[in-house]
Amino acid sequence: MLKRLLMLTLLFFSMPAAHARIYILIDEASNNKFPIAVPNFLTPSGSPSGAGSKYADLLIKDLTIAGIFNVLDESKFPSDDRDVEHIDFSKWKALDAQALVKGVVSGSKLELRLYDVAEQKMILGKQYTVNAKNYADAVHRFTDSLMKELTGTRGPFESKIAASCGRSFKRTIATFEMDGERMGGVKSGLNAISPAFSPDGGSVAFTAFNSRYPEVYINGRQVTKFQSTTITPAWVPGGKGLVLASAKSGDTELYLVSTGGRVLSQITRSPNIDVSPTVSPDGGEVVFASERAGGLHLFRSAIGGGGASRLTYTGYQNDQPDWSPDGSKIIFTSRDQGAFDIFVMEADGSNIQRLTRGEGNNEAPTWSPDSRYVAYASSRGGLMVMLVDGNAQTLIPKSAGCINPDWGPWLTQEE
Repeated sequence: MLKRLLMLTLLFFSMPAAHARIYILIDEASNNKFPIAVPNFLTPSGSPSGAGSKYADLLIKDLTIAGIFNVLDESKFPSDDRDVEHIDFSKWKALDAQALVKGVVSGSKLELRLYDVAEQKMILGKQYTVNAKNYADAVHRFTDSLMKELTGTRGPFESKIAASCGRSFKRTIATFEMDGERMGGVKSGLNAISPAFSPDGGSVAFTAFNSRYPEVYINGRQVTKFQSTTITPAWVPGGKGLVLASAKSGDTELYLVSTGGRVLSQITRSPNIDVSPTVSPDGGEVVFASERAGGLHLFRSAIGGGGASRLTYTGYQNDQPDWSPDGSKIIFTSRDQGAFDIFVMEADGSNIQRLTRGEGNNEAPTWSPDSRYVAYASSRGGLMVMLVDGNAQTLIPKSAGCINPDWGPWLTQEE
């Protein structure tokens, strides 16, 4: 059977890709979740696999976090349908499954297949070489490919979130995967805040209080030496510079600086505080928080300066904006009736919508690379992830005490 399976696998991987259709409409997905079955992954002979069970559990976890799938109850799965080559689709259709994932584990090889139950055909097949350390990479990669196949857009699991974690005034920069599977760190010293991933995901800029004044660092290397409060760095697309807020001239203004710390230009000139910049995906504009209108509101300016247009008029303490990677929306924090919550609007300031309400303080929102998810810091226990419509709010494990998240880019090329 193993020989026949390998022959079929080679045949499949040599076949040209068919034109994919969209199975899940994202705008409707959180209210009408897509039924999918993920039975335990088996050996080629159909027997149970301890490693396969672990791999399947992680895939189920990721699909659940994604918030658009109804992962069906395994206790109701047919116990006699163990063959990868010959599937009795009628049994899965009886469970109302619209998609089925089958996995085969053979030593260090993991093969994953996605089936359309109604059409009774395989629509995605992938092979990976896995071990105890890297199996999560394979599962994340397959999850992203599965989401691309069903929604038309790649999933965000092959990316990381940076955050400032730990006790107040002793925070360091940590990195998380969306499902909390693995946690890493960045050399930052103590009391580091406001991390920002570079466009290629290889560097993290942040503010650290390692001297008399807070300055900006990249991967532990001090970038600015302005000897004044210098905070909230944001990368320019292409990774050739940073926009940051500094009080180097007396007022807190926005500056464009090189990654070596040289000031390239001054973006804002206002007698009021300008902070928390976010740069448009095309690198041409900046949205930031400013007190120039009295309270803290959001403004939009060309990155070359020359005046700013106001975006928000309601609420107070509108801060921490983040421009979506697709350029269409801006997410931000606003204070309402004493609590901080997450809001989203079109990039021109129209159509403001509230995403969190009545659940403590929720701050510092940041977009996933596919512009469909938002991570943020919450008083509910750490970092949260949700769909952009505010549904499927999920706590990232092991993120207690973390603030100021920033979601980085995809770390691999799309398959």
